[in-house]
Amino acid sequence: MGARGLFGHALALRPQGRGDLGARMRRPLAELPRGPVVIVGSDIPELASSHVASAFAALGGHHLVFGPASDGGYWLVGVRRRPHLPRLFHGVRWSSKHALADTLAGLGARYRVALLATLEDVDDGASYRRWVARTRSRRCVSYPRPDRGLRRRSST
Repeated sequence: MGARGLFGHALALRPQGRGDLGARMRRPLAELPRGPVVIVGSDIPELASSHVASAFAALGGHHLVFGPASDGGYWLVGVRRRPHLPRLFHGVRWSSKHALADTLAGLGARYRVALLATLEDVDDGASYRRWVARTRSRRCVSYPRPDRGLRRRSST
């Protein structure tokens, strides 16, 4: 099955499969062809291409990279996958303020981990209102549009 992405590139669609969030994220990390992989959340309106580029750059010197979310979770996970895929996502209390800490604790000291900027994911009405307030205070609003990428509109 194929689709057109935000920028007109063909994308292969893959079902998430069963399991908790960890099982669904681990699946593409294990199944995709060799090389670094970065997975991002779809509820991060302030996500920019520079964040993804920074994640891939960080994998040049680290085994893993995470984008911490302000609620204790994370909006990005990236893995170098060489020489093997680390054991990830076991014993994580998903959808809690402990998700990132649990994930990091499960890795142990063996892996070099980079952390990117903290961003806020929009999980509920309160986080949406905080995002709207931040964008209004900057006098511009970004609207995620699945058919045209991000569009900017002046608030004046």
